[in-house]
Amino acid sequence: MDDSADVGSSSSPKRKKAKLDSDKPVTSSQAEPANSCPICLDSWSSTGTHRLVSLKCGHLFGQLCIEKWLSTRFTCPQCNGTSKKSDIRPIYAKVICAVDNDERDDALRLLETEKTKRNHLEKLHLKTSMQCQMFASENAVMRKKIMELEMRLKDSEYMRSTISAISGHGCFAFSKSLLISAEKKAHIFHSDMFSGMMAVSKKFEDSPNQYGVLKISSIDACHHEFVGIHLNQIRDIAFDPHGNTTLLSCSKNKDIKLTCMKSNNTVITYHAARDCWSCSWSLSNSNHMYCGLQNGEVMIFDIRNTKEVIESISPCPTNGSQRCPIVSVVSIPSPAENGNEGLLVSTLQSITFYQKEEPENKFIGYLLKTPTGALSSVSFEHDRSQILASYKPNTKFPNERHVLMKLNFDEKPTTSILHTFEGGTNQHLRSRSCLMKCPDDDNHLLVCSGDQSSNTVRIWSTKEMQQLQTWECRKDDGPIIAMGPHRAAGLNFICTLTNQRLNQYKWIYSKSHFSEASNAFNMN
Repeated sequence: MDDSADVGSSSSPKRKKAKLDSDKPVTSSQAEPANSCPICLDSWSSTGTHRLVSLKCGHLFGQLCIEKWLSTRFTCPQCNGTSKKSDIRPIYAKVICAVDNDERDDALRLLETEKTKRNHLEKLHLKTSMQCQMFASENAVMRKKIMELEMRLKDSEYMRSTISAISGHGCFAFSKSLLISAEKKAHIFHSDMFSGMMAVSKKFEDSPNQYGVLKISSIDACHHEFVGIHLNQIRDIAFDPHGNTTLLSCSKNKDIKLTCMKSNNTVITYHAARDCWSCSWSLSNSNHMYCGLQNGEVMIFDIRNTKEVIESISPCPTNGSQRCPIVSVVSIPSPAENGNEGLLVSTLQSITFYQKEEPENKFIGYLLKTPTGALSSVSFEHDRSQILASYKPNTKFPNERHVLMKLNFDEKPTTSILHTFEGGTNQHLRSRSCLMKCPDDDNHLLVCSGDQSSNTVRIWSTKEMQQLQTWECRKDDGPIIAMGPHRAAGLNFICTLTNQRLNQYKWIYSKSHFSEASNAFNMN
């Protein structure tokens, strides 16, 4: 008992300290030696009364010391947990060496802390990167808008300085620009005179073998959708002039298709013997359509016959270049007193007029006398029976020529040249000019052409036979490949098409010629 009391009294201050520090982590400096009893601080043994034992909490003691301790107390000297003599378990080991892993534990805690900080920084970096990308995208959009506004301002200043001072005439002012094809695959466009809808042929960017048209709303040009039609490049398109909102199209893969632009569905498909180059509707018969082929033939289709051609017109025998592709087919209703329908057919080298004659009621061709040269486009104005033939520059004629001719119906169809308008000195892409009525005055026409050498648009008046207006286009848009009139919401426009963009220019009437043009440019 004395020994027990001595042990208890000698270890009492230590037990109080152990009780107070039981909840605190033990560091390497505070830990007892691994081979000594924490009660008596003597080394334990593998056998005998002071052999190595443990409690259920896992703490190690000498057997004699812990038995004496538990005879007066019922707690672990180390952790102050509830214990009793029956919890004593002998440890069968000769030597116990405890490895000091405090530094390792500290290092692992620091590692976890660093991992947490790193994950936080990575999330912050990702968030910042996304914000930078978003700001860069917005910056690019704003830069593009600024460039467009600068170009519009430049165009407005240029157009104001180049508007002709001819009295009594209006002028065109920039209205809007629409991106058609980022890959520069736009080709031709046409406007529906009834609905005001526009269609621009292009290649579908997301598919390598999908060609169709971009359908543009007359109410809002920003609202548009792509309609897939062909599997090869589209050569020509034409809206039904009888108001059915049906689009006629032909492509390089010998297909001619009719597409309902309300439902975006192809309703009829015809197959030609040769590659198709041009197409148009009959103005005399709403069921008939024409298609010009690569070998110079003209095929006539009837929408009531969905399987085959109803008639084929062979090239004019007197035409030396009879096998040239047909680039334009224009229907001319009742050109003569007999009331028979006529066709104005243009190849790359000549213009032929076909007229139905009795008694066989077949088309007979008459080769028209026209200037020599390589034709780029032919336009016809029905009310005044005038032809605009545009020729590429050559060695003899270094400038583009836009020849205005009168189509006469005597015993045989003939032409007489009215005037020749000269354009630029270069045309590396075939460009389509147009002949349209002046919105101010139906009694005279406007000749509209794109000059690829100077990247400008030229407007001539057929009344004064001189240039009415010219303006410079954006060089980034590329050369003008087609021009044509457009009417929507009671307004008249002239449209220019490049391989990338469709630009619209609104007609400002003569009564407010300069003031309204200036206001329109400033607003845009």
